Amino acid sequence: MFNLRAEGANGCMIEVDTVEYEFRRDLYDQPEAVVEMEQALFGRWLSEELGTNRAQAQRILHQAETLLAERRGQFDWHGSELSLRLDHESARVWMQAEGDVDDLEDGFGLADEACEAGLDDFIGLLCGWIDYIGG
Repeated sequence: MFNLRAEGANGCMIEVDTVEYEFRRDLYDQPEAVVEMEQALFGRWLSEELGTNRAQAQRILHQAETLLAERRGQFDWHGSELSLRLDHESARVWMQAEGDVDDLEDGFGLADEACEAGLDDFIGLLCGWIDYIGG
């Protein structure tokens, strides 16, 4: 793990001390986020659901920063395979059920199909992604 504190090109502060990640290019020269095992779905969410959609990433970043500042509320985002839920303390990504939504307990899949991180860490990760895909 590492601690990174810098101001990203988009003006947000990046400070990540509990999520280890790397941004790189895959075999097809597409941006790819590789995140440590416990939060691996965040990497898949960035790579496959957001991809190079900087505008969408910035909208989600704005929602996350608003939740952090106001200390209340919730934001849900649903992609083609993964969903994201933000609240004033945390970020959660989970695999969407292919069958009946009732198969998921509390809206989330099994432990290996969902992950969670602190909202500050998520903001740092998302700022890093925005900088990476924008550069």
